[in-house]
Amino acid sequence: MSDSYLTKDSLGFIIYRTALALKGALQRCFKEHGYEITAEQWAILRHLWEEDGLSQREIAEKAAKDKPNITRMLDALEKKHLIFRQPDPQDRRKYCIYLTKDGRQLYERLSPLAQSLRQKVTANLTGPEIDSLKATLHKIYQNLGDL
Repeated sequence: MSDSYLTKDSLGFIIYRTALALKGALQRCFKEHGYEITAEQWAILRHLWEEDGLSQREIAEKAAKDKPNITRMLDALEKKHLIFRQPDPQDRRKYCIYLTKDGRQLYERLSPLAQSLRQKVTANLTGPEIDSLKATLHKIYQNLGDL
């Protein structure tokens, strides 16, 4: 069997292992600073910091998660008093998700931690290498969407 088919050299395995390591590092970083925020919750909060008042469906699409997972994560964020749900005035079947004051303020505390981690993770990569890696991963993702 050629090396390209060995698990350790598999593109899917390398991407998966890297994603797990990044997720774990982010969660450890937050926890070390006293924040019980998961990587998935961080992703939801980031989308709300960019655009508050998204629907659950919009958050699911942006975070690439299914509805049951998003519901569970939103429930956890609501219990932490970081978000609240409000009926959509145009469609009573839909709820919009908003940040609480604590949720908005959390950005100022978590963002520098995430940025510091990103700098450590990419320390031996050049800007063009990072751009190339992102572009390549976007192409792979698009190719998967075409299957």
